[in-house]
Amino acid sequence: MTLLRLLLAGTLAGVVLAPAPSAHAQEVSLAERLRGMRVAAHRGGYWYSDSNTLARFDTALRQGADIVETDLRLSKDGIPFVFHDGDLRGETNCTGPVGAHTASQLAACRLDGATHGPETFESVLAWSRGRVVVDAELKEAGVAAPAIALVRRYRAHEWVYFQTGNNLPLYRAVRQLDPRVAIEASPRGRDAEAQLAELLAARDPRLLIIQLHPELVTPRNLRRIRQSGKLSSMDAWYLGAEYERPFAGRTTACAAVFAAGIDIAVSNDPRACAEQRDRLALAPPHSG
Repeated sequence: MTLLRLLLAGTLAGVVLAPAPSAHAQEVSLAERLRGMRVAAHRGGYWYSDSNTLARFDTALRQGADIVETDLRLSKDGIPFVFHDGDLRGETNCTGPVGAHTASQLAACRLDGATHGPETFESVLAWSRGRVVVDAELKEAGVAAPAIALVRRYRAHEWVYFQTGNNLPLYRAVRQLDPRVAIEASPRGRDAEAQLAELLAARDPRLLIIQLHPELVTPRNLRRIRQSGKLSSMDAWYLGAEYERPFAGRTTACAAVFAAGIDIAVSNDPRACAEQRDRLALAPPHSG
């Protein structure tokens, strides 16, 4: 089965009325919302036992995050769920991959630190309604089509984007599924420069963001990305300690991301990241 056929096989059937997007989501384009120094909350906040839940996303929004980052996997019966790991063990009282369980079985699981199981992607869209941008990483190819179907249903093209990683075939397949859906690609590894060149050469107006790994963070590459009309993002923990809880609130990793000229800092600590962004925004312009 080809990748595109696999994606199409996961498309949700039926039509369900969805909450209307917020007025802000309808008026402002996604590209406009993402310009400037933006904070993306990694799983809503990495250190917390309830990460990747609506409660944590709501906290991140109140802490000043512009974007909530999450991860998508497909249930056995074709429902996109928010879950990072390949196995439920370790984060829930269930075991095995998400794809081995139906939606009702997953609902019966219990996340550590919560009284419920993994959230559905639809619940995240219904919660946001465009109040905050949703960055959804496609952890497997089959989840793309049903996730895109939900974006259409919720009229969410201007407040949701999908990560396709450094998987060029997945990027191309997602683009074939919907020319309007926004994408973030992450070229990395030995072929990172070639991947970046191919992505920029595609001149895809809805490839909005290039996520940079350390090997690509150079003035030349940032200039190429800007000249192509794209935005840039980076995981802040590459530029400072963000994985160790003792550094919470004391890291300057996001400030380093913004100082490098990168638009979006993906942070484990959205409160500290938002504080760094706000201090930089208020700082007087440098004169020299």
